[in-house]
Order: sequence, then structure tokens, then C-alpha cells
Amino acid sequence: MIPRLGPDLRLQPLYLDFIKALRASPFRGEIQLALGDRVVNATDNSVYEVIPQAVVHPRDQDDVVTFCQLISQPSFRAVRFSARGGGTGTNGQSLCDGVILDVSRHMNQIVHIDPEARTVIVEPGVVLDQLNNALRPYGLFFAPNLAPSNRATLGGMINTDACGKGSRIYGRTSEHLISLTTVLLGGTAWTSQALDEPTQAEIC
Repeated sequence: MIPRLGPDLRLQPLYLDFIKALRASPFRGEIQLALGDRVVNATDNSVYEVIPQAVVHPRDQDDVVTFCQLISQPSFRAVRFSARGGGTGTNGQSLCDGVILDVSRHMNQIVHIDPEARTVIVEPGVVLDQLNNALRPYGLFFAPNLAPSNRATLGGMINTDACGKGSRIYGRTSEHLISLTTVLLGGTAWTSQALDEPTQAEIC
């Protein structure tokens, strides 16, 4: 059975103003306002349905920085948004009645593989199967084994700390991360990584 859509699917003035400002900014990605595009992004792997006001597809980190700088301005503080990868979450994590920031279309590159160090640098829209196919010639794989591995993105897996079959042996996503570059609200790109175990002297 197809859920009935709400009677008023018009774009709200605040979001129209935000999209106008985004188009006037250095943002180079795609912006979708058509009802069909919004309906496609109204569902994920959960039972929920939430119609967004717009869907944007950043091309790179600079686009995400531009988006976060703009949305943090006082006039747009009420704009709601959610990042989206493969939409494989079962609790509606990628759904939003505001703006969907979809990183899967363009930010899906495997930047570097170092088989000696057994490390890889990826963009958030890289799909798990895509990564493991690239690692297979080196006899390596990314440990978390998810059922929707042909759709789940690394960004989403990090966000939910995904695990799955074999996680009791190989560990969950968070146990295989070395560092993360995160764009904060306001547009600051912040790189975090695990700290060394503090010594007793440092604790004191």
C-alpha cells in the first residue's frame, strides 16, 4: 500500500530563500526542488516517509563547507537538514522535512589505498562493496559486513557505527577508523583522531 501524501507539498518561503542564497553562493553541486526528486528522497530503508523541501548534492568538501556556512547564518537558523548516504538505515536517520544533503552522488571516490599500512582514504559516499572490490586484489577488506553492502556508504556506516555479521570477530566500524575530517556547522573542517593513551604523569 502506498502512503497518502500530504495535501500541501509547496515549498516553504524560508527554504526558497535558502535555496536562492545557496545558488548565489560558491556552491557548485546540484539542487533539486522538483516534487519527484523530493518524493524519491522521502523514504529510506525504514517504514517512515518524510517529504523534504529540497535535495542538494555537493560535489566536494568545499561545497559542504559552503552549505554549512550559509545554513549557520542567523536568517537560516530555522532551516532543518540531514546528511544522506545510501539511505539504508532502518530508523529513518536520513529523512528530514527540510534539506537533504546527499553525499552519495559525487563524493564517492576512493582517494588512496596503502596496502602496506593497510589503510585507505575515502570520501563519505563510497559504498561498502565498492571499497571491498578495490581492496580485494590486496587481500584486504573493510571488516563490518552489512546486509545492504551494495548500497551502504562509509559515511553512513561511521554515523551509525555499523557492525553486522562477523563484528564479534572483526569489530564494528568505529574500531577501524584512524581519523575523520568533519565539517562543523559554521563551515569549519575539523580533523579528529584517536589520542595516545595518557601516562600517569599526564593524568595528574
